[in-house]
Amino acid sequence: MKALKYFLILFIFSAFVACSEDDKVNPSGEELFPPMEASDIDKQLMEMFTDYNTRVEYRYVKNLLPSDWYYITPVREELVVPMSQLVLDMWVDPLLAGASKEFVGLTFPKMLVYVGSPAFKLDGSRVLGQAEGGTLIRFTEVNFFDESNVGWINTQMHTAFHEYGHIIHQRFGFPNDYREVTPDTYTKSGWRTVDSREALQKGVVSSYGTKSFQEDFVELFATYIIGSDAELEHLFVDVADPSPEEAKDNAGRAILREKLSIQQKYMTNVGINMDAVRTAYQTRIAEKAAQE
Repeated sequence: MKALKYFLILFIFSAFVACSEDDKVNPSGEELFPPMEASDIDKQLMEMFTDYNTRVEYRYVKNLLPSDWYYITPVREELVVPMSQLVLDMWVDPLLAGASKEFVGLTFPKMLVYVGSPAFKLDGSRVLGQAEGGTLIRFTEVNFFDESNVGWINTQMHTAFHEYGHIIHQRFGFPNDYREVTPDTYTKSGWRTVDSREALQKGVVSSYGTKSFQEDFVELFATYIIGSDAELEHLFVDVADPSPEEAKDNAGRAILREKLSIQQKYMTNVGINMDAVRTAYQTRIAEKAAQE
């Protein structure tokens, strides 16, 4: 027994020596989770979005991307800062024209995720962007960045205002009177079979808006801000002496005018002047068009 006791003491002493401060155990090769150092790009982004406490993620981080998005490629690094400046110029600045800086800071997403390529789902549908939980917005097709391409800019900013509309109704609650205007219009996945004219006749600005009352609401919000004067005239102004089919269009326009009135009142109550946002955006996009 005495010999066994001495052996145990010797074993414990040896283990203590082996684990001393002079003999730390380090993993071989690279660290399993190496620290992510802030690059020059990250430092520029932090400075650009510090007022909104927003982080921009441009690296390929699998956990930040939906599992049902396919054929994704990362954004090219040289486009990250130009895309971010475009976001500030074409999205944030118009919002500041129609709302206080405090309000924009409160409601602006806390993370922007950039994806270089288009994203597709298994059903073949193309994803232009997505909001999640009112805190994160994803932009796709950033590798197509072209500051002189008004069509591309409008597509990206339609995504931005569409998803921002979701953040607003998620934070402040959805207006019940809007929900009650066309309660039987929505088709869920059937929106893909609805063409633009049928959507108009239903009192919805786009085919995708017929998916649900939430999508209807944010499509109207984004379209009102992004749409040209001619596009808004087509959606909201009745045709004189209409044919039978045009009379159906006019009936849809009457519904759209009712929805727009409800939405503008709702947005004013939460802190956004939609007309001021639209005017600021249209001024900026006209400047871009003049540079083409």
